[in-house]
Amino acid sequence: MAKKCECPKGAPLWMVTFGDLMSLLLCFFVLLLSFSTTDPAMYKEVAGSLEKAFGVQKQEITLDIPKGIDIVSRDFNPVFSVDVILEKIKSAIKLELIKGEVQVEALKDRVVLRMNDQITFDPGSDQLREESKPILNKIRSIIETVPGEIMVTGHTDDSPVSGTFESNWHLSAARAASVVVYLLKNHSIDPSRMAAVGYGPSQPLVLNDTPEHMAKNRRVEIIFLQPRNPDNFDVRPLNSKGLLEQEPLPLE
Repeated sequence: MAKKCECPKGAPLWMVTFGDLMSLLLCFFVLLLSFSTTDPAMYKEVAGSLEKAFGVQKQEITLDIPKGIDIVSRDFNPVFSVDVILEKIKSAIKLELIKGEVQVEALKDRVVLRMNDQITFDPGSDQLREESKPILNKIRSIIETVPGEIMVTGHTDDSPVSGTFESNWHLSAARAASVVVYLLKNHSIDPSRMAAVGYGPSQPLVLNDTPEHMAKNRRVEIIFLQPRNPDNFDVRPLNSKGLLEQEPLPLE
């Protein structure tokens, strides 16, 4: 009668090496995850799926393709989102924000920078005041380094205008155009990125019931729209003709 071979108790020896390998792989992927950041579009996509799963019928529209962004690619190819643009603005005009001359607000797809009427224009005028130009110079430097369209909007209170302009609509549009012209005067920004819009008294922040509230409604807003294709952003300066400087062709 053949003698039975007793198997050693416990897991096979190869299992120990295999377990160590799996643990190392798990640690490696956890480390990669810790270096990554969540893309806002992906977060909105997941949030929308959860809402539908729990019966909340709210349509969520995302303009960007959900994607993961790791710390390495971000160093070589910065992702220009609302948060990035907001931090650039806060860093460039920190003193003006503290003094209350400028306010900044981040919305879903844009950053709104508001300049008080007291530092931009005299009553009934579309000529920029000198104290506003240093701030606009800083804003120009921000626009030069971020992609996306820039919309400058003029706003007034509901008081009737007198003098050069027929209405508050004419005055607000002229003020927005004055800001755009000043920002473009160094030929460092592509004019196709800029737009000037006059809203007159149609979009007040507060009721026009006190002089303080009316002063708050008289403002110029510089709106940084989140770029749809930040990879196509060209930071080359414009030449004297207002065109992008062309890179020299390689010699044959």
